Amino acid sequence: MTRPVEPKKTPELASFEGPRLRVALCQIETRAWDLTGNLTRTLDAIDEAATRGAHLAVTPECVLQGYPQGPDVLDRLPTVAEDVDGPSVTAVRNRARDLSVAVALGFAETSVGGVLHNSLLLTDANGEVLQLYRKVHLRNFESLTHHGPFTPGDRFATSTLVTGEVRTRVGAMICFDREIPETLRCLRALGAELVVCPLACDTNDASNPRDFVDNEVITRVRATENELFIVVVNHAGRFNGGSWVAGPGGEVVTQMDEHPGVEIVDLPVGIISTGFHDDPLGWMGWGFRRPDVYDQYVAAPARVPGTKEPR
Repeated sequence: MTRPVEPKKTPELASFEGPRLRVALCQIETRAWDLTGNLTRTLDAIDEAATRGAHLAVTPECVLQGYPQGPDVLDRLPTVAEDVDGPSVTAVRNRARDLSVAVALGFAETSVGGVLHNSLLLTDANGEVLQLYRKVHLRNFESLTHHGPFTPGDRFATSTLVTGEVRTRVGAMICFDREIPETLRCLRALGAELVVCPLACDTNDASNPRDFVDNEVITRVRATENELFIVVVNHAGRFNGGSWVAGPGGEVVTQMDEHPGVEIVDLPVGIISTGFHDDPLGWMGWGFRRPDVYDQYVAAPARVPGTKEPR
């Protein structure tokens, strides 16, 4: 009788001796509409991240505006949203330059014609714009088509973040984006090794299977099936913190509690290109995909909720 073949295991993160990216999870306590206070707390978190040697500081979703909600959001949000050259965004970019730390900043963006987006700005360590991502998938309460404030974005991208000897291909998504499988598939196809994900919702213990951890499980699955790191950063205060990192093997690398603070984690990002993506077939079967088959289904328009399928 032949001996069964042992299943192939994913590479071990702890034993990897290559380059590591020091990431700061900036779990900031925010207050809705408190632009001055939110900016101050954001800059303080970036200061702490830099002091502790971080290469990249990641903030929550719409951190500058405090992710405001309520009946007055349509009237008030346009008055506090900013473009990439707005005063608060500029202050963050200047701090990134002064401290030589890259920043992933969540903010409410106003673009041409006063169109509002739920956006993420990724800067390099000089405060220069590497990427401006606009949240592609919006729930009804966010979306302009359902009387929310935001217009959805229409593209994904990745950027190369260079920090000393570490080169990392970084992608971005925001909160609800992670629940749509195509988000991470697109970023994986663009070569992402690490995806930053600002958040504004309550979290659960990602390592406890007895908790109701739907979003946490989803994020671990997305990280695993696409063989990359996902850094999720939430608000403290109005939301319950729990910022965390999922690894390419589905690992819970770290998770914070509910309190505001800055968590530092050294991520072996080099293992993605040398231990995961270097396999043409992929540890999770990337090379076995059949896009020619899928296109006839997933390229079809989404069905509008409430309508019936044609017979």
